[in-house]
Amino acid sequence: MLPYSEINVGDMFSDPMSRGFGEYSGLTWVVEEKKEKMIKLQAHRASDGSVFGPPIWKKNTARMFSEHWRV
Repeated sequence: MLPYSEINVGDMFSDPMSRGFGEYSGLTWVVEEKKEKMIKLQAHRASDGSVFGPPIWKKNTARMFSEHWRV
């Protein structure tokens, strides 16, 4: 997992197992805000970049915050 200090607003993360499938590539998560060891993420569709659903909050210990998931 990446340390909290290495995750910055604007960083993008996506599941490496679902990349490269065109319009079926899944979601890209963009860091919108950091507060009290929590990270606010907004999902975007990989196919057209449009916003998908409401933002969510995650801890930096979530498995998505690894070098493999960083875009």
